[in-house]
Amino acid sequence: MEFTLLFLAAGIVMLAAWRGSRPLALGLYAAVMVACAATYLHHATDTLKLSF
Repeated sequence: MEFTLLFLAAGIVMLAAWRGSRPLALGLYAAVMVACAATYLHHATDTLKLSF
């Protein structure tokens, strides 16, 4: 679900860059990049429960 939201947020950033102002687009882009990094770190630090 969070990946769908990140994808939609990236689409909104592209629309803002196309139709809106430059500072708005840059601010939204920065916010989406922070959210992407937070999502990555959340999933990268999960411990894997492996049994061999």
